[in-house]
Parts: sequence; C-alpha cells; structure tokens
Amino acid sequence: MPYTSRVLIFFYLIILLSSPLSAEGQNEPAVEDAESRMAVLDETKTSVTFKEADGNAVILPKMPKRTIVCQNSIMDLWYMAGGVSLARVRGSVNVPAEAIKLPQLGTINTINSELIMELEPDLLIFTDSDAQIKMRAFFEKEGIPSVVIKYNTYEDFRVILDLFTRLNNTREIYTNTVIPIEKQVQNIINQVPLNSAPPTICILFASTKYVKVETQNTITGYICEKLGAKNIYTDNTVKGATRVELSLEYIMEQDPDIIFVTTLGDIEKCKSRIDRDIKSSDIWGDLSAVKNERFIYLDKSHAIYKPNRFYPEAFKIMAEHIYPGVEFEELTDE
Repeated sequence: MPYTSRVLIFFYLIILLSSPLSAEGQNEPAVEDAESRMAVLDETKTSVTFKEADGNAVILPKMPKRTIVCQNSIMDLWYMAGGVSLARVRGSVNVPAEAIKLPQLGTINTINSELIMELEPDLLIFTDSDAQIKMRAFFEKEGIPSVVIKYNTYEDFRVILDLFTRLNNTREIYTNTVIPIEKQVQNIINQVPLNSAPPTICILFASTKYVKVETQNTITGYICEKLGAKNIYTDNTVKGATRVELSLEYIMEQDPDIIFVTTLGDIEKCKSRIDRDIKSSDIWGDLSAVKNERFIYLDKSHAIYKPNRFYPEAFKIMAEHIYPGVEFEELTDE
C-alpha cells in the first residue's frame, strides 16, 4: 500500500475514535455490523473508508470507472448497487444478465493477473480466499485500490450493499431495494413460534469427496439461527469457522430434531457420499431426525449459493422446514 494511503488510514482511524460516520454534511448511519465483522467507517464526497473482516481499514474511491469484481455472488451485489465490472470469474450462478459475456478471469483461485493488468482497473473487489488475498497484495504494490469482501451470511449481504451503494452514489437503491428485503426477512422472523423449546439442528455439508458439518457462520446456519433453531455445533467450533469435521458420535449424543443437508456438486454423487459415510453407520437409524423423517436435503439456490435478492424466499423456505404446519405469510405492500 502506498505510504500516503497508510497515513490517510491512520488519520481516519484517529478521527473515528471521536466522531460518528458522516458524509460531509450528511448524517446517515451505516448499517450496524453486530454480526458482521465488516463495516463502513467513514464517508466523504470522494471516498469511503471500510473495515474488512480482519480489521484492516481501506480507503476506497467513490464512483470508480473501471471496477473488476473477482467473485460472482459479490459481483451480483455490485450490479444490484448500480455498478458494472470489466470481467468476471467462471461460473453461471449469481451472474447478472448484463455480465454473462464479460471476459473471464479464470476460477476464483486461479485468477489471470495479466488480464487484470491489461484491463487497467481503478478498483479491485476480491473475495477472502487465500489465493485472492495473495493477489491483492501484488496489486497493492501496483497502487491499485482494492478491498477484500468476506461474504458468508445475510448480515454480510446487508453490510456489503451498504458499502457498494455508497461507492456508486446510489443510496436510493439501498432505500428502495435493500430495506424492503430487510423488512420482508424480519417479517418471517417475527412469525417464528415462541411457545416451545427451540428445535435443535445439524447441518451436513456434502460434496462428492467428503461430508462435514456447518456452523452458524454459513448462509444456512445463519438463517436457522435467526429463525430460532439451535445448531448443535455452534459452541463446538473456533470463532468464525464455517465447516468442521464430522463426528457421528457427537451427533448421536446431541440427537438433533432436524438434520439438513447442503450439497456441492452432482446431487446424486453427494447422496452416494452421504450413504457411504453416514447412513452406513449402525447408529444412523437411532437418530430422532431419521426416525421422524426430518432428514432434509436443501435446494442449492438458497443453501449453497447466496440468495441475494431472494433472501426473503430463503428465510420462508427454511422457516417452513423448521416449523412444519406453521403458515408463514409474506409481507404485502400496504
């Protein structure tokens, strides 16, 4: 990072210790980040200071003209906020229609840095993979502004769009699009029954190669937690972990009410992996979730891929799984 940028960041952080977020005459609060470690720290007419998930603060230019977003789910949010990207990574999920034909940079972990240089970006938006964090360090030395976005949960979704609509000077999009999504999500949460003990859950993550369990720090885990379900792995992981090693003995000991399964890759091959690694166990049939037929495969569009604008639908579907028999009504325009 250039020396002047480091000085500016230090200056901003000193100011922030004694003053609230402001935007030169405006007094608009940032989205609260109680459950996301990212946050907008300061805003001026020309820049936004942003705290990344690891605590690093960066100063980003407003109204960038040549942005590259290196993760499709995040790029979808960038387009929701009125931005455009010069290129994208491979894949078809969460790719805006306007971005389908963009030049491809490779996969998330094999980005073509030469192509990025050729495109001459004035802002780079990375995801938090190890490969992209290393690449970010290279482009910092080249003097190109960049930010690392950690996108795991719905709360992250809110903070990211808070940042993106500030960078693009499109706060009306936050007001007209994001706030209605927040209201619809909260409406589903408000309908959760409160007259019984919270149901316990276990979330299995199955790929074609292995099975792990998900904590509350994933899309599915976070939604379940907000809907009042208790993840049996919440207290058994290091802070920030998203997936951890499976223990059938622990699952049997906790005996969750519901077992959800998220899958990555070919669904039939994932089911074969579940059959081989989990269902073949002698204790499998003794689990309450299995006996009560509450072993549920989830749709990838809401459980693996980021729902983005469809978060209200994702919350409603999960609520109906967790509380069968309860009719969750969607919020209607008054």
